[in-house]
Amino acid sequence: MMEQPPCVWLNDDLLPLAQARVSVNDRGFQYGDGLFETLKAEGGRVQFLKEHLERLEASARAFRLPFPAGLPWKAHLERLLAANGLTRGPARIKILLTRGEAPGLGLPEGSPSTLVIWAFPYAPPAPQEYAAGWPVAVFPEGRSIFVGRHKSLNYLFYLAARQYALDHGAREALILEADGLVSEGAATSLVYVRRGRYYTPESASALPGVTVAVLRRGLAAQGQSLEARPTSVDQLREADGLWLANSLMGLMPVAAVDEQAIPLSEKSAFLQEVLRAEARREG
Repeated sequence: MMEQPPCVWLNDDLLPLAQARVSVNDRGFQYGDGLFETLKAEGGRVQFLKEHLERLEASARAFRLPFPAGLPWKAHLERLLAANGLTRGPARIKILLTRGEAPGLGLPEGSPSTLVIWAFPYAPPAPQEYAAGWPVAVFPEGRSIFVGRHKSLNYLFYLAARQYALDHGAREALILEADGLVSEGAATSLVYVRRGRYYTPESASALPGVTVAVLRRGLAAQGQSLEARPTSVDQLREADGLWLANSLMGLMPVAAVDEQAIPLSEKSAFLQEVLRAEARREG
């Protein structure tokens, strides 16, 4: 039996990937004038869809980008997963929204946006990686820009930061604000524990992490808090446990920052269960 070719949503059509085409005049291609979200699905069910769409819509408003508010997102995503044979096990979904072919400078309005949605198989890190933790490296180029608060297609800075980490034997890069305080990871948010209390770096130019928001909600349900506070690299090095957080991995322990060991906290299993409990609550 032949396998079906992979499909994508392109605007209102579910198409074989090989037939999907976007104009070279699209502003996403020309200027990075667009946004994206990456979501995880498990067993054909998309996790934390509401939170991802709220972040995407808020960013679209900030950049005056038309947002397809009436789209039956859940039905579209479930149909896409089924079309790609991804109703069992983990899958990765990417939503990409651009301004389309709108002419003019600034943030022109009035032209239809371009929407593309992909779904791929997802292989999470192996259990031994979660057990050992990942080394991270501090990217030396500071960043302070309001676009950082949005998941935009202007992504070259983060790719360069990740390559810096790989070149230095690490798996993720830590991004600093211009003042030297910690902002986030190149593709992750940060969570750490110190003396029994949970924190995430407070940063004016960091992306509001969906996983951090869900974790905060889950901890609150158990009478605990996750507090945002200004954080230095030294404070991370003094933490009793540090995690990278994103929608695909969940929480990955950090084993070292610039080769300085970080203790692997016994709280990892507890925090992962908090996230799983919130995912079950959605269902």
